[in-house]
Amino acid sequence: MNQDIHSYFGLSYANYLVLPRTVLQSMPMEWQIKFVELLEEVDDTNWRTELMPKNWMDYLVKVRDKNGRFISDPLDNYDRGRRRVFDTDQ
Repeated sequence: MNQDIHSYFGLSYANYLVLPRTVLQSMPMEWQIKFVELLEEVDDTNWRTELMPKNWMDYLVKVRDKNGRFISDPLDNYDRGRRRVFDTDQ
């Protein structure tokens, strides 16, 4: 399973990877700690200040169905870190 980011995305045309907070916080604690360490490494590159426009604030994610219509997001409530969407060994 040694693959780079480009290979992970495969043949898709996706430019972004969106992961719901509820899914991430449902992963085992050891996994979460490793993931956050990697996110902090990305943050250390200062990409937000170096690459983004000065008036940039954030991204907005909306869920669409197969017909392109916006639908409600079943994973939009992270419940202050308490919500779990699947069972894991914490």
